[in-house]
Amino acid sequence: MATRPAELKDVHHGRRRSRLRLLAPLRYLSIYHPEKTKYDVWFPAGAAIVLWSSYMWLFPEIKILGDTGLLKFTRDLLVMAVPFLVGALASVAMGTPGEHMDRRPVGDEIFLDGEPLTLRRFVCYLLGYLCFVGLFTLIGVVAAELLGDILKSALAPAPALYTAVTGVGMFAYFALTSILVVTVLWALYFLTDVVNRH
Repeated sequence: MATRPAELKDVHHGRRRSRLRLLAPLRYLSIYHPEKTKYDVWFPAGAAIVLWSSYMWLFPEIKILGDTGLLKFTRDLLVMAVPFLVGALASVAMGTPGEHMDRRPVGDEIFLDGEPLTLRRFVCYLLGYLCFVGLFTLIGVVAAELLGDILKSALAPAPALYTAVTGVGMFAYFALTSILVVTVLWALYFLTDVVNRH
């Protein structure tokens, strides 16, 4: 009896999902835990608003572009951090199965689509989300560095429009970096404390 090889489209788990596969890391936001909304939404939003307000108050004193600009330091950090996060994700996802990582966490259950998650699955979603946010922040920072001078010269006749475009871009920058920093701190807490509870 002839059989055909399994294809990616044949792999399903649970109910059929309509989400795009490339956006799978964003499923981390659908995970339910009593404290998680604080760290996914409220803390990053508060940090982004405070940082953006401080930036707009000091604008244009804080340098954005160039060798001493804010974006260069962010780019240099993310160039190292994103591959590290991808490696950490691969290590956790493909690690040797064992009772420790394949059990449910002690304390409040963590759910996705009504199904409790093991430590390994939660950490995979957490690292995948960090990789996703880090990668898109890096793309945004590089694009801003490449297009910043072009945009500045194109909008030179309309300084108010340039200030508005810069303000929107910097809010997006502070929002992404706030999400990244708060989620990294949440991951550090989870991986150093919750994972090792017995």
